[in-house]
Amino acid sequence: MAMIESVSADEAGVQRALNERQAARFDELVAMINEVTAPLTGGDYFRSLVAKLAQNLGVDAALVTECLEYPENHVRTLAYWEGGGLSENIEFDLVGTPCEHVISGNGFCFYPDRMSERYPEWASEEGGVESFIGIPVFAPSDGRIVGHIAVFDRRPMEPDTLVESMFRIIAARAGAEIERIQAEKALRDSEARARQHLNELAHVSRVSTMGEMASAVAHEVNQPLTAIMTYCRTSLRMLKQGRLDPDSLREAMEKSLANAERTQRVVHKLREFVRRGDIRRRPVPMARLVSECAVLLETEAHHHRVQLDLQMAAELPVVKADPILIQQVLFNLARNGIEAINDSDHEERVLTVRVFRQDTAQVIVKVTDTGNGVSETIRDRLFEPFASTRKQGMGIGLSLCKSVVDNHEGRMWLEEDTGSGATFCFSLPEHIPAAPSGPA
Repeated sequence: MAMIESVSADEAGVQRALNERQAARFDELVAMINEVTAPLTGGDYFRSLVAKLAQNLGVDAALVTECLEYPENHVRTLAYWEGGGLSENIEFDLVGTPCEHVISGNGFCFYPDRMSERYPEWASEEGGVESFIGIPVFAPSDGRIVGHIAVFDRRPMEPDTLVESMFRIIAARAGAEIERIQAEKALRDSEARARQHLNELAHVSRVSTMGEMASAVAHEVNQPLTAIMTYCRTSLRMLKQGRLDPDSLREAMEKSLANAERTQRVVHKLREFVRRGDIRRRPVPMARLVSECAVLLETEAHHHRVQLDLQMAAELPVVKADPILIQQVLFNLARNGIEAINDSDHEERVLTVRVFRQDTAQVIVKVTDTGNGVSETIRDRLFEPFASTRKQGMGIGLSLCKSVVDNHEGRMWLEEDTGSGATFCFSLPEHIPAAPSGPA
């Protein structure tokens, strides 16, 4: 009996020693991985992680993935170690693989052997895999699954109760890094969309500016053209009276008259084209229209160190408008306000944009800056082509904005007595759908 108790005590001691060695190895491995990967971020972090996992666990392959929104049930590796070195990242379908069970089951998976029986097709494709460890990676902010970590080998693995704890520690850091990368990507995508939208607005501005310039130039050119035609007709009349040289001069003057009349026709057609325009109006929620433009306004204001104060009513109606053109108007007014602030020496650098519904079924937009205001000398012709409130301005922007608003059956004006700075306003009529016709 004493001998049996002695053997049992010896076995317990051996087991304790084994557990202590496993715990020490576990602590050593986690500390080593944290030490190597702590200063790294992004791809460098994931590549270092899979390399250390594969090398210290002695496995054939290790990978970290990110879940894809599309296609469904697909992931993309952020780092992939295979056959003794880093491999190119791949995208693969989870269906039919142990990785699917890791992600769909939301839990740690450890198969120390018999993978060729559990997942025969996948194990064969991977070169005869026999063992597998996998764990889902969760985003720390909301707990959603953002990817997974897996290692696998062609040999069986020794069961180890500490493996799960080690992988959970590693997965926590990986989840934070994946979420950080996704947040940065979302920000870059948002900025890219804002830049694309800004390019669209700039394109509209260029085309519309050309129209405004053509219209203004046409008005100026018509006067000399009229004088040319009058001169030509007078010369022809003098020739008929025999007071000038004959046919050669007549031919030259007739060609001059024909070209002048042709120029007048071209200018007239250009003015008609500009006046008609090409505005694509459709019902659109005013709140969405302003919110989409707010990204551009914030970017522009931040670039010039100006505080943007957007005050938008909780409930705004639908308007019938060309969204790009109305956003161009709002952006132009905001940009003018920012430039007015830059031209002043006021300490307060705030641009306020207020959007609200008036009782007259109108949506009102007011853009207020803290600049030096508008000079009295230019107020009366503020919205005419080539009249500018800025030192370097061409005087096209406000005229263009007014033309757009007028074509939307709205109104644009400069608010009086706003104290310091200036407040430019425009209104758009609320869109009221036509009532459906009843039965005849």
